[in-house]
Amino acid sequence: MPSPLGHALGGLAAGWLVAGRRRPFGRADLAEAAVFVAVALAPDLDLLTGGHRGPTHGFGSVCVAGLLTYLATRRVAFAAATAAAYGSHILLDWLGSDTTPPIGVMALWPFSYQYYASTLQVFHAVSRRYWLPDFWFLIARAAARELLVLLPLTALIAYVRRVKG
Repeated sequence: MPSPLGHALGGLAAGWLVAGRRRPFGRADLAEAAVFVAVALAPDLDLLTGGHRGPTHGFGSVCVAGLLTYLATRRVAFAAATAAAYGSHILLDWLGSDTTPPIGVMALWPFSYQYYASTLQVFHAVSRRYWLPDFWFLIARAAARELLVLLPLTALIAYVRRVKG
């Protein structure tokens, strides 16, 4: 499963891709980016309850995030972009290596309570066992892979948005 860094970049890329704003970068874009990053990190709040990768990592939660954003802003495009940023978390976790049972994410919740994992593991597992001797190495390796994969994608989307503006 990707680290918060990977989820932040993925959420930013997904939100910007769907938002499709074509105007010069300004203060409103920073606020929008902050929302996309926060929403992309939100599914992992379930770590506080011990039910990680359950319903907060499902399609139903993506819909709730989009609906709540729409009700708060009445902006359909922004709500769709926020839902995409939230959904990026599920996609990245699905593409990540998982070492803790149950393996995968409950991606189709509430339609299915089954856990799904991709056979293509793009991202390294992120350990939370800070007491292990190789903890920092594993974190650095995972972050490097996330930067290698997601930073160019996020930069490309940011560039295309600016050029089209």
